[in-house]
Amino acid sequence: MLDPKIFVDFESINTDDYVIGLYLLECETTDILKKVEAIALEQSTGTWVELPGETEEIRDRSVARVLGVYEIPHYEDAIPKDVKERKFVFFIGFPAVNINQQIPQALTALYGNISMSGKLKLLDVILPKSFVKRYKGPKFGVEGIRKLLDVNGRPLLVAMFKPCIGMDAKSLGKMLFDLGSSGVDVIKDDELLADPNFCTVEDRVEECMKAVAKIKKETGRKVLYSVNITDEFDKMFKKAKAAVKAGANCLMVNVYTVSFSALSVLAEDPEINVPILAHPDFAGAFFGSPNYGVASNVILGKLVRVSGADMVIYPSYFGKVPMVKERVIRIAQELTSPYYHIKRAWPGPSAGMHAGLVPQIITDFGNDVIIGAGGGIHAHPMGLKAGVKAFHQAIEATHKKIPLREYAKTKKELQAAIDRFGVYGEGDNYTLTK
Repeated sequence: MLDPKIFVDFESINTDDYVIGLYLLECETTDILKKVEAIALEQSTGTWVELPGETEEIRDRSVARVLGVYEIPHYEDAIPKDVKERKFVFFIGFPAVNINQQIPQALTALYGNISMSGKLKLLDVILPKSFVKRYKGPKFGVEGIRKLLDVNGRPLLVAMFKPCIGMDAKSLGKMLFDLGSSGVDVIKDDELLADPNFCTVEDRVEECMKAVAKIKKETGRKVLYSVNITDEFDKMFKKAKAAVKAGANCLMVNVYTVSFSALSVLAEDPEINVPILAHPDFAGAFFGSPNYGVASNVILGKLVRVSGADMVIYPSYFGKVPMVKERVIRIAQELTSPYYHIKRAWPGPSAGMHAGLVPQIITDFGNDVIIGAGGGIHAHPMGLKAGVKAFHQAIEATHKKIPLREYAKTKKELQAAIDRFGVYGEGDNYTLTK
């Protein structure tokens, strides 16, 4: 018999008392309710046999609740004989008292042992206010970084060093000056550039912050340098504090190799009072499969924002690391929609960006978006500075509602970018293979 304490309606619970997961399950079964009940028990009070110590008081307080089970497609009559694996979505609510306001244990409850139980994917997480209130989220967010950079009414232009790794700190400082003085707002390390002996964090901060100061003095432009401090837990915090003390004005973390908890501790440390940029490397291991893992809007959106990232780089639907367009936009919504007391974070759909994509980017994301460009700047036919200028010209054209090809007639940098990379929407000629 199914446990009536486990199967309840949303209306019967106080949702602020539960962390709720939405799941997709594909399996062979003749009793999905029993299967979902087993999942709820496995992730809360129970196991595969009755336990003498599991009192009614414990169950009332800590057992998970199944809040709805739905089949896709919806069968009311007999299941067709040729159907073997069936698909279901269902909600399970986990008592917040079990989890005590921490993301590691929330993920353990939501997708711990059951992550190894077959074709089961966590599609979404509904975090109650009682859980999120413990987190401060981004220190700066969209509005704070606009204030730092004194940039309003347009997307941020973000560039990374190319080649990704191999150059020394002085060379990076020179490149940063060229990028920043030409119009890039945030220059970041590549995720592969951590702390090699030939280009240490300490040396990069020294050379690159000299360049930042020189840009301000010569052009009046404010620029952020996002230095990659990713490392073992203890070393990373020492590097972060040392970098800020040495003048660093932005940090970068490979969040999915160091954890959400590491990010939140960095973001909430009062001594680390600079923006943090989150890089997505390794995130595909969590969301890449349609049948397993945790959905991209949770991994790249909700949880990284709650954990404190001010800027979030993630794949776009344009280029070399493509994602489904709706997923890319959904991540941006998770980062920028109102969410309790948490500030909005910058969405940064990246990889394969070039000037010919700008109108579509602004159409899909508005102005509160990062345009993260590597090859689209560095591989411009007229050089790096022209590559930066082409992006700004594309932004100007879009804001003036002038088609790029028309605007490019009097803008040689934009014209060269279009000749090299094309314009999005014009057949296949916008792709990186041109």
